[in-house]
Amino acid sequence: MKKKEEDKSKDKLVHQSFRLEEQVLKTLSEEAVRKGISVSSFVNKILKNYVTHEMQFEELGFLLVSKDFLRKIFNVIEDEKHLQDFGKEFGATIAKEYVSFFYPQVNSNTLIQFLDYWFRRFQSCKHLAEDTERGQRHYFTVNHDINIKFSLALRAILEGLVEPISKTTLEFKDITANSISFSFEVG
Repeated sequence: MKKKEEDKSKDKLVHQSFRLEEQVLKTLSEEAVRKGISVSSFVNKILKNYVTHEMQFEELGFLLVSKDFLRKIFNVIEDEKHLQDFGKEFGATIAKEYVSFFYPQVNSNTLIQFLDYWFRRFQSCKHLAEDTERGQRHYFTVNHDINIKFSLALRAILEGLVEPISKTTLEFKDITANSISFSFEVG
């Protein structure tokens, strides 16, 4: 019973007034209409995302860089073995440092939550889950629109990140110059 009361208090809405610049409010209103939600819901969603994840990404030193910059960087990398080694090493670093920064326990469930938040930073992503005999299979498609070398690096990063935590092998469906699709099962 206490758990349900705690859950309700987390979702409790409070009334608060803020002064916004006219153009900011106009832009937020237009975007809310486009998304088919109220301005209040839209602003709450933005602020919730900021306090639950964006602040942490900022604290970890994540930077926004243009796709053109990444395309140029990944185009100059010639050695795919180096790309693979770098990706796996970086994936292990994400598992040890970044996921644990967001969540007190690093496990399959927190990994999936982290992937959902991390992939929101890409152009688009899709995450589906289906029940299996052993648990759940999670399917991810991430559209980045950078290049094939970035896709190969992302594959290696995901192998270094996901496989040690989930104790399963990633299955890659499609790896293209614009996107990567993969799945894995958790028990």
